[in-house]
Amino acid sequence: MNKYCIPAIIILLVYGCSGNVKPAVIPAPVQVEEQKTASFFPVTSFIRGQIITLDSLPVTPLQITIVKQKSDSVWMPKKDMIPLLKPFLEPVISETNLTKYFKETKFNDQTINAVTFTYDPVGIIPDSITLRHWDVYVDPERGNVTKVFMVKSIKENNLSFTQQLTWQTDKMAKISTILNKPGGDMELLKEVVFIWKF
Repeated sequence: MNKYCIPAIIILLVYGCSGNVKPAVIPAPVQVEEQKTASFFPVTSFIRGQIITLDSLPVTPLQITIVKQKSDSVWMPKKDMIPLLKPFLEPVISETNLTKYFKETKFNDQTINAVTFTYDPVGIIPDSITLRHWDVYVDPERGNVTKVFMVKSIKENNLSFTQQLTWQTDKMAKISTILNKPGGDMELLKEVVFIWKF
């Protein structure tokens, strides 16, 4: 009889205690969502760097001015280019200072073999900011910037103008001034091209 009692007692103890023991609960890992801060390509620093590089080159840029399909060219001292480019150095486009006014869109444009970063307004822009749009073109193989395109909106003497800067890395820059007429028509008033790589 003893040989049956001991196993029975063990079974009762195991089953009797198991009702009071709660299985250990391992809490699921809490996933913290990382908030990504938008970061733009620092266009202003890039153009300033290009100006410094240009200033170190033993070349004199050629300035071509085109007004109503008539062109005039002159060799321009590099220091005289700065005042013409100054409007495109303000406001400063750094990594984060304009992220609340503009959004970045990225796409791979195979027709021009470039990854294009496009920046457009996300809402109403303060009057103090004349910048309206810009693009940065990057060579997908080398990873270097090949071109920057900027658009500004300017009002002078009750007239509305659009100014565009096209900057081709280490080669040339072009400033286009366009008159915005009532009714939506546009007229190209002037183009100024600076070439330093021939």
